[in-house]
Amino acid sequence: MGRQEIMLDGQWQFVLDPEDRFSDTPPDAELFTAAIRVPGSWEEQGFGEEPPMLQIDTWTKIREYVGAGWYRREVRVELGNESNEWQLVLSGARWSTDVWVNGVHVGRQLSLSVAHVHDVGGALIEGDNEFLVRVDNRMLLPLEDSHIHTRHTATNWGGITGGARLEKLPAIRIGSIALTPDLKGRAFHCRISAVGDVLQTEAAGVEYRIRVRFKSPDGNVFETETPCSNGAGSLICALGDEPVLWSDNDPRLYEAEILLLRDSAIIDRVVRRTGFRLFEGSGQQICLNERPVFLRGYVDCCVFPLTGYPVWEKDHYERQFRIAKSYGFNHVRLHGWNAPEPFWEAADEAGMLVQTELPHWSAFYQPRGAQPLKEADAFFEAELLRIYERLNAHPSFVMFSMGNELIEDNGHERLNELVRLARSLDGTRLVTDNTGFGQLPEQDREGDFFIHSFNWHKPLRTEEIAMPATNRNFSAVTRLSGKPVIGHEHAQFSMYVRPQEKVKYTGVLRPTWLETVEETLAEKGLDKRIDQLIDATGVHQTRSLKEAMERVRRTPGAAGVQLLDIRDFPGQGHATTGLLDVFWDSKGIITPERVLDFNAPTVLLMSCQGRTLFAGEATDIRLMVSHYGREDMLSGRIGWRLRNGYDTLAEGELRLEGIARGEVEEAGTVRVCAPAGATAQAIVLEAWFEDPDGVELAAGPRSIRNEWTFWSFPVVGRYDQASSVWSGVPAMKTALYGATVEPNSRFDPFVDPRERGVKLAIVERLTTNVLQYMANGGHVWLFAGGSETYDAVATKYLPVFWNYLMFSEQVGGTMGAIVHPHPALGQFPHDGKSDWQWYHLFNGSPAISLDAVPGVEPIIEVIDNFNRAKKLTYMFEANVGRGKLFVTSLALREPDDWKRPESAYLFGEILNYLLSDAFRPAGTMTVGQTLGLFRLRGIHSFL
Repeated sequence: MGRQEIMLDGQWQFVLDPEDRFSDTPPDAELFTAAIRVPGSWEEQGFGEEPPMLQIDTWTKIREYVGAGWYRREVRVELGNESNEWQLVLSGARWSTDVWVNGVHVGRQLSLSVAHVHDVGGALIEGDNEFLVRVDNRMLLPLEDSHIHTRHTATNWGGITGGARLEKLPAIRIGSIALTPDLKGRAFHCRISAVGDVLQTEAAGVEYRIRVRFKSPDGNVFETETPCSNGAGSLICALGDEPVLWSDNDPRLYEAEILLLRDSAIIDRVVRRTGFRLFEGSGQQICLNERPVFLRGYVDCCVFPLTGYPVWEKDHYERQFRIAKSYGFNHVRLHGWNAPEPFWEAADEAGMLVQTELPHWSAFYQPRGAQPLKEADAFFEAELLRIYERLNAHPSFVMFSMGNELIEDNGHERLNELVRLARSLDGTRLVTDNTGFGQLPEQDREGDFFIHSFNWHKPLRTEEIAMPATNRNFSAVTRLSGKPVIGHEHAQFSMYVRPQEKVKYTGVLRPTWLETVEETLAEKGLDKRIDQLIDATGVHQTRSLKEAMERVRRTPGAAGVQLLDIRDFPGQGHATTGLLDVFWDSKGIITPERVLDFNAPTVLLMSCQGRTLFAGEATDIRLMVSHYGREDMLSGRIGWRLRNGYDTLAEGELRLEGIARGEVEEAGTVRVCAPAGATAQAIVLEAWFEDPDGVELAAGPRSIRNEWTFWSFPVVGRYDQASSVWSGVPAMKTALYGATVEPNSRFDPFVDPRERGVKLAIVERLTTNVLQYMANGGHVWLFAGGSETYDAVATKYLPVFWNYLMFSEQVGGTMGAIVHPHPALGQFPHDGKSDWQWYHLFNGSPAISLDAVPGVEPIIEVIDNFNRAKKLTYMFEANVGRGKLFVTSLALREPDDWKRPESAYLFGEILNYLLSDAFRPAGTMTVGQTLGLFRLRGIHSFL
């Protein structure tokens, strides 16, 4: 008696059926001329053809096959005299499997989410049995965008990738198992069914009983039993006065043993590992074990760069969660797929809070009154039932969604029905109608929580997701619902491509998206600068990400965030948004310790109006705490220090009387005083948490600390030599007292302005008289606006959203800047990369293309996306004719610009340079090249 397994992994006979020759009758044994391994995919074992097209927006398989494949194997089975049932379990097969045993078709299974289980007992014979399995990987329903098999992620894979086994089961046995933790009752509620001829034998006087036994992580055993009545039993197993809880920071597991007894004899036994936890919504918060928890999540897009399908090795997922935890993440969303069993085992042990989804990304439920495709809708409901049954015991399964971005503004009633169905199956998981789409307030949409973008949910805008003003948050979205709101696919900041990753592709996929990029970079000579570009864009990405993540933590009512992504995404144009590459390896752009500064359970935050100050100016900075650590009440002291370099400018401490877990509260105000004097400089505000005795408090292996950079600039008074400047820019009346500011027509091309004492002309546009002046030896500073520049590229400060190939119409397609050492910048403080003191100077400014002038190099280089790779700049200089031209497209054109400390100071530094003997451009442009860059306006244009 009892359960037994016959493992069928290993070699099977195999034949492809691309023309469906055997759709009516299975192939004869002699046609199985090839061999294939189980587990494994077709492609990685040499089956399929080389694709006719190479993908430029994602990876390409070495070979692929779409259609049916047939497996054959003879299996020796000893049936014996006992009455048993037999099942063939096929793990990791998509999308349909049909099974024949000894020529008898025993059934067809269809699932993208769980193992395919076939009842085969009625066809087995004693001794050798012929098993035929037909796997069909065709798109059986129009779900091409689902991440379980889209070409951008797991690919349209085929085969039996998780293994095959034959299970012998008692004829009367344990069927469904539902283990429900009851935190308040300190017990597990168990609902167990029995299958077989239970009712018939019960009527004959046979007594069946169900016994459950829970072994706690500390070794204690608790058990109870009940009669099996009408084929089922409900039990409550008390766990003592202090049950061991499962949580994200202490994931301790019980072993549950379920026994079916007949007349006191054990006839079946099933073991499950499970966790005792309560996961629920409480107002706008999500609570784990009645304590608020902040979901620090990332999106798992079903990306497997070596196999092209979800792997079945537990150590793969153990490494994945180890890395994710080291960066502070406690939550993962499975984007349109459900992971294999080893994933869930590893998630249970690591304490990951997981949202799984139907394999669904479609428009079937749009608009509101649409009738969804009947076959697809039935498939979704069946998948939901299968997922809930399969994952019942896993404590890491805490959230469920019907799929990705499914609805218009007001949802769909059928999705509401599926939400209610999921709730009825298991109330210990939170469920929502879809991930990402719809509008808040939710009106009649069903959901225990909602996932909405903080990137672009109105009234928010993608361009403003991170700014130097840190007194902003995302409450414009969270305030619209009384339920928990989670940030959908947050941030999506891209950095430069890393060609060195190519050597890692040793499996069935090759990074063909990289080939066209490498060709472009080589043609433009950027391949020789790749490390510099990676460094600059990686720093820009992480600086932007830090603020975008801290902004979520400052938001009242935010229950969590789902970052897209902790890894790069290989498809949809190749989105280099990750802290890690697709192989879960660090890119070297930021350490886990520094990510924990803004992604730990407890985080110190800063709220300010801006990051630049005038020298001697004081501003009040609010220090805040977002507390989701172990302590129910966090008390102690926040130490702070203001420094420039290694010198301390000021320091102090704030007493924290008590912040409750789940709260975001102000700890106090720090007065930041910018140093007085004539030196522009960066100053850093550091903050750290100490316990009441002054000991720096650790959250796990690290301290609770954070830091932010500010910049101080001296106030600019009157400029020397201002009287030697002529300008047609009206704003110069505000910016440059003493300069001659007059209409363009007064700039007489027939009289050398130098005879009037003019050493520099500052202009907004290139006119004939200005060109005449420059060609004859004059010095010109051109404020180049987008309307005056050919081939200008609009930019925003933040990096490319997702990637250029997929969102080519987005505002900005650039990835930050490299600020090259140059005397024109004077003493302007910078580290050569984008940082917040540049925000207002860069944001919204046009970038000038220097592709047509190879002899000219940028001073402030704008890094274009790697697909287009234009040579862009905000600042450059060149010799033109006998004169000299200096060009900026920075925000230095309006009176408002001059009111900012950084803008006024940079203007002065540039002005001093242009009026000095140091103004000696290295590069040269012809007049014709100049006219190719900038529009020429007539002498009397714009009087």
